[in-house]
Amino acid sequence: GAEASLCFSLSAGATGDALAEVGEAEGSPAALSLLLERDVPEALAAAMQSNGSSLRLLGQAQLAGESPEELLARFEPGEPLSLRMAAEVWPEVPLVQRSSYIGLTLRLRGREVEGAKREEALLELRRRFPRPDGSLPELDDQLAAEVSSGLTAAALRDLVEERLKREAALAASSAAFEAAEEALLGAVAVDIPTTMVKERARAQYAERCRQAEAAALDGDAASREELRSLMTWDAFSAFLASEEAAISRSLALSFAIEAVSSAEGLAVDEQAVTDNLFLYVNECKRNERPVPDMDDPAFRESFEAQYVREAVLRLVVDHAQVEWLP
Repeated sequence: GAEASLCFSLSAGATGDALAEVGEAEGSPAALSLLLERDVPEALAAAMQSNGSSLRLLGQAQLAGESPEELLARFEPGEPLSLRMAAEVWPEVPLVQRSSYIGLTLRLRGREVEGAKREEALLELRRRFPRPDGSLPELDDQLAAEVSSGLTAAALRDLVEERLKREAALAASSAAFEAAEEALLGAVAVDIPTTMVKERARAQYAERCRQAEAAALDGDAASREELRSLMTWDAFSAFLASEEAAISRSLALSFAIEAVSSAEGLAVDEQAVTDNLFLYVNECKRNERPVPDMDDPAFRESFEAQYVREAVLRLVVDHAQVEWLP
């Protein structure tokens, strides 16, 4: 991912105060440690603000260009201390042209067209070109030529079959949306920083631990043992290894969807979101599942994000080319 490097200074007063706070007995190492932990994050934020930077840092900034030992060697309490810090930055939403996401190729498995639907489509086509006496034409080369110059009856049947096949495949929105996601990821590339993936993994793992802790409070010995097994670094490392690719894909897709949404000027239909919220809450009540708080901003934001996601993927699907898989 992209990295930002920022230079700033701590005042002589700040470095002197740090030594006074930790005491002469602790000396420069403790004073510097206090500065790095307490004063540097605030000074870094102030430096970014004064520079008019809109960058969003990921994780904790690290020393750049020197080691902690080298920094300590030149640190003098009561004297200004210049620092250079580096950190990964939040990726920017890419600017995309409409041509990059309209007309993408979706790879879908063909679905068998029902005979009744085929006959219905052909009948509707014949009704659009009635004969002078009101009768319906035969599906022959004459009718095909009326539909499009040079078209044959066989080619017309193939076109109808292709349209019905496409409609049948796209009607299975989960498969179509999954194919649209893959096509969109290939068309709108976003470099997801490792730090961002780890932060998302930590958040997900913390939620898993929270759920395990809640279950262990009233659970049996097995629930408590499961909680203990989660509370280790090795357990988190295993979780990160298994989920890293999926998390990176999810983050990249969210940036790609945001890029298309911005390019299209898509706006959230607040009423539609509210209606869906009520439907979801009522479904939870009917199925005796925990009912979420509709006034929780995070809960509503998740629904708004889902609304935008479906709008973007539907746009991609509706304007896509289809490559049929065997």
